[in-house]
Amino acid sequence: MVLADEPTGALDSKSARQLLENFEFLNKNLNATILMVTHDAFTASYANRILFIKDGKIFNELIKGTDTRKDFFEKIIDVQTLLGGDLNACF
Repeated sequence: MVLADEPTGALDSKSARQLLENFEFLNKNLNATILMVTHDAFTASYANRILFIKDGKIFNELIKGTDTRKDFFEKIIDVQTLLGGDLNACF
């Protein structure tokens, strides 16, 4: 199990991508669990499952499934947009 708190926060884009690709390798090939905390949608798009937390409670969950990373990224952005406002005001 790898615990990663904002693992790409202090990295340049090339190093960040290499780290995320290494996490992907560990997960897919060595069956490692990666528990990562991030505010960055690009970084989150490498995950298979995302829990969004707001005010200490689970706000939403996304599962990548068969989505491309680009499509998953767009879903992440959609949820992040809702995180900033009142959910009841959106519906």
